[in-house]
Amino acid sequence: MRMRWTAMLLGMVMVVPILAFAQTEWERDPVNPVIFSPGDPGAWDDAARKPLAVIRVDGVYHMYYHGQPVNSEWFRDFQIGHAWSTDGTVWAYDQDNPVLELGDAGEWDDESLWGAAVVFDGSEFKMWYCGLHGDYKRAGLATNPDGYGDWTRHPGNPVVDVGPPGSWDSTEVKPGAVIFRNGLYQMWYNGGSAWNGPATAWDWEIGYAESADGINWTKLDEPIIGPGESWEGQYVFAPEVLFDGLWYRMWYAGGNASSHSIGYAVSTDGIEWARYGENPVIGDQSGVDQFPSVFATDTGGYVMWYHDVVQDTIWRATSNCCSTIFPSIIPAAAYAVGAEGSFYETDVDISNAGAFDAEYRLAWLPRGESNGDPVESELFTLGAGRSVRYANVLSEVFDLEPDAFGALTIEASSQDLLAMARIANTPQEKVAGTFGQSMPAVAIGDFIPRGERRRLLFGTEHADMRTNVGCFNASDTATRVNFELFAADGTLLGTESVILMPWSSDQLNRIFDPYHPVTGCVDFWTDVGGTQIYCYGSVLDNVTSDPTTVPPM
Repeated sequence: MRMRWTAMLLGMVMVVPILAFAQTEWERDPVNPVIFSPGDPGAWDDAARKPLAVIRVDGVYHMYYHGQPVNSEWFRDFQIGHAWSTDGTVWAYDQDNPVLELGDAGEWDDESLWGAAVVFDGSEFKMWYCGLHGDYKRAGLATNPDGYGDWTRHPGNPVVDVGPPGSWDSTEVKPGAVIFRNGLYQMWYNGGSAWNGPATAWDWEIGYAESADGINWTKLDEPIIGPGESWEGQYVFAPEVLFDGLWYRMWYAGGNASSHSIGYAVSTDGIEWARYGENPVIGDQSGVDQFPSVFATDTGGYVMWYHDVVQDTIWRATSNCCSTIFPSIIPAAAYAVGAEGSFYETDVDISNAGAFDAEYRLAWLPRGESNGDPVESELFTLGAGRSVRYANVLSEVFDLEPDAFGALTIEASSQDLLAMARIANTPQEKVAGTFGQSMPAVAIGDFIPRGERRRLLFGTEHADMRTNVGCFNASDTATRVNFELFAADGTLLGTESVILMPWSSDQLNRIFDPYHPVTGCVDFWTDVGGTQIYCYGSVLDNVTSDPTTVPPM
């Protein structure tokens, strides 16, 4: 199990350029509040409702929230309820609420249930939740087959204990977010050692733990995010974390004795974090907003459900935040020998069409490899209106030697940063090509999801020309791309398929060679859920090996 240990993580802010994150304004839903609080008089939640986690499974949003009855002491008698929705706005309540009740008298969770993280692993729902007994809050595990109704506690609870006396989390471990990735459960939780005192004494910080099975957890010794500037100058809590394939993104609550607001940070490993420079993103110095639950939409935006303390209700907000730093991808780059005596080099042009300076970095994704942790360039800055060209980019920027095949990502602080590659044949002994093949950068939002068929035209294989097909997997899991090859008269010639590793590419050379001479087209698609792809064609002149790009249609 991977674990990075350091004694320098206390209150850490990652010392790297922040790229401005392209974090835009969140817009509060005009139908707010989407869930009213309190519940009906006499109900288990007639004093308060606060969101804990929102996930979507098979088109249904599941919200898990904690509620408290009236006349209860602070932090006590909270239990966990469930609501579901098909649009994230209109919610129905579970008839079995509360779906997770207080533990039996004398148990570790008999006084309050506070905080939860929920995932669906493909077969069951799993919830890591916080239970209170006496002066301690610990984390337990519960499971559920479909998200509805009562949950079953793990017999070995609690699964994450507080730290030893004197440690930063010696009295509290409250799960905020859990991600299952690459066979590993990753947990972000808020912990503290003075939670039961007045608000001025709270010392919440955010910690990190890992587990191979979701039951046996290993924590870092020190918190990964501590208090920051004035709006979060006293404590931070309630982390919500998403992973988009290259970046971890966290929304979290921060506060002091008079206000709570919601901030944003990013990380490449989930441990070292860089805060957004214009925090908070929800609330202000007088704000009282907390407990963010965030969902990534299919179009690259985000939806947040959070607790508004003034009205004691659950609100909803939307944002297109961060979509401009999802990597745009140049799906092919080469510094290598090719067929017919060719030798290819790749130049990259980058142009800033905006009115302000832009920061960006490149990453190299070798063909055929799993590229979840790619090699990155230094951070570059490009002035407004300026352009730059990297000749033979794989050599100039990444110091690669022939033969290098793969793809590039470009992460930028501005959506006005434009990029295009030129892949040209530059042999020393045979006829060189002319300008070469243009390969524009493709935004993540333009990639092709599961089930959508696209077509590549100009399929050709004869003595004068050949056709290659390249594909890129813009996903964190492996996928399969299927191909059907057609002749010009519509006859199905044959089928092919290729397996692509995460964030990796491959190329099928001379795909029509078994059927030459022929002209036709290629249909392609993926049938692997949760993945998205991009494929292109290259039609080459066999004399000069000069390629031209055929985009998908």
